[in-house]
Amino acid sequence: MTWLALRLLRPYLLVAALLTAGSAAVTLHGVSIVRRQLADADLADCLDPNVCYPHGAAVGAVFRMELVAAFVPPLLGLIIGVALFAREREDDTLAFALTQSITRRRWVTVKFGWALAAGLTCSAVVALLHRLVATRYTVLANDTYEMLQLLHLNNAAFMVAQTALLIALGGVIGLSTGHTLRTLVLTAAGGPFAILFAAGVAAGPSYFMPPPTGDLYLLDPIAYLTSAVAAAAVAGLVLLAPRIGTR
Repeated sequence: MTWLALRLLRPYLLVAALLTAGSAAVTLHGVSIVRRQLADADLADCLDPNVCYPHGAAVGAVFRMELVAAFVPPLLGLIIGVALFAREREDDTLAFALTQSITRRRWVTVKFGWALAAGLTCSAVVALLHRLVATRYTVLANDTYEMLQLLHLNNAAFMVAQTALLIALGGVIGLSTGHTLRTLVLTAAGGPFAILFAAGVAAGPSYFMPPPTGDLYLLDPIAYLTSAVAAAAVAGLVLLAPRIGTR
């Protein structure tokens, strides 16, 4: 059963892996550009944007790193989530899978498990590279790319949570509609609202938490709480999924 599930997901997992590798390359290349510019100006340890604000090629490098952090995690979730069940129901291969002495609940749970494991692994690579390697340099351009940073909050957990939430949402919508294009549109449109809802739920408790210090950690409380809300939503969707789209 695991082999069959991975075989059906293989093309999409390959796309996700290539996207992850490309994103990692963009991030590491961007870091090298900014680091070289600071070293050439004898400002290798500078943390003050007023003194060492990026310029020239470094500005473009920071922009590309911000784009990767903002859009690659949800894109990974979209790629894997839409592929999870929509095509199976559309082509009726789900019915074939269920003839192999597999219960519907077990099949759906196993596919969700592998999809989430692959998606979270890919997203964690992108997110941790940004947080641990790139953010040291991207925060120097906070004033320019503040809107992009609000999409990822400079927080690895928040970025990974976006991937997980979109995988779960895409899988449930795919089971429900049985139509790939419709699943793609609904997941792409509904994903941002789901993330905003999770952030809204987390905003209240985070208000009472002690404020962090430093721009890098400024939104960590709400980011971690949003990730917890998103994880609860993912668990609920996975448990609900086997009951959806039955014929």
